[in-house]
Amino acid sequence: MTAERYMQTATMADDSVCYRYNPPKEVIEAGVVVSKYIGNDYDVALAYCAEQNLAMDVWRKEMKRLHHLSKDSRVEDIVKVYMLSHMYTTLAPKTQVDYALCLNSWKTQIVVGTLLHKAKASALTAPACQQLYDRAVSKGKVSQANHTLAVYKVVFNFAINRGYITHNVFAGVKRIQTKSRRVTWNREHIRAFLNVAYSRYEWRNIGMIVNMAYEWGQRLGDMRVLLWSSYNFDTGVLTLTQSKRRATVKLPTSEGLQAMLKQQHDSFGWQPYIAPSITKKAGGGLKPYSITRISVIGNSIMEEAQLPEELQLMDLRRTAITEMVEEGVPVTSIMALSGHATPNSLTPYIKHTQAAAQRAQDMRKFPERLI
Repeated sequence: MTAERYMQTATMADDSVCYRYNPPKEVIEAGVVVSKYIGNDYDVALAYCAEQNLAMDVWRKEMKRLHHLSKDSRVEDIVKVYMLSHMYTTLAPKTQVDYALCLNSWKTQIVVGTLLHKAKASALTAPACQQLYDRAVSKGKVSQANHTLAVYKVVFNFAINRGYITHNVFAGVKRIQTKSRRVTWNREHIRAFLNVAYSRYEWRNIGMIVNMAYEWGQRLGDMRVLLWSSYNFDTGVLTLTQSKRRATVKLPTSEGLQAMLKQQHDSFGWQPYIAPSITKKAGGGLKPYSITRISVIGNSIMEEAQLPEELQLMDLRRTAITEMVEEGVPVTSIMALSGHATPNSLTPYIKHTQAAAQRAQDMRKFPERLI
């Protein structure tokens, strides 16, 4: 009977019986198991339910243990309860993976005489955490050390909010400021890249991904998994929920890109992705490019196009937004396209150029003479 917990039967439209696994809502929201139809094979359904119920029981046991966290709790317990929390499970999947990697990267570092995750939270001090950070910086990866530090701050702030600890020792760590990357492409760079990409069939969809990322000012990671169902051919508007910020934006399309999308649909409209990897996977279907694969092929295209080595594909979003800033597009309009939550988020895209200064002066409408 234990295996049959949360296993239900449902009658389908053809009067056949189908088994469904329907666990409690709080366990689903925590991301431990999912509610789903399993099929009409009783033995298969029973095995599936037993496996899921075991995972649920392990999770509940862990949550019961973590419920009693105190000032003597170890760092690993604080990390575990955070990663089981609604705050973590509702993050974008990519962000969850990113946070997990950061938390694991310092897991075995020595602090106060023991491994970080084995140390009691109450035993940590700001100087000890500073040494931990400085050790990471000494390996030459300042940006990664800063990002990892930021993730630990999030976790410890969460623990303070839940009453597990009273002080965030990572908040006192002095970090090294890194210069924001300011590299942008120019129109000739874009044109050269697309000319080479569209010249070969095997590079065509990389060109499409870059074309969309630049015109819409979006991240390559979101462009690689775009679905035809998100694009309205009648209005020329793409509806996108961004993977990082979870902002939903409505993106109008130029006539040129609309024509490209129609051509693309003629070739790839039979499957769900707008610009899939052309290499067929097992089963005959097409899958999205991985970020790594886009980078590898993109570098080959850039080399053939003889583009400057300083350019990177990740600069395309910055390029698009910087162009809008320099053209004097209202900040609220840029935010509607970029998905940024506040005007301050656009500060890294502001460049002090003579052309921008001249436009500012022209818009002030000075009289011919002041005196």
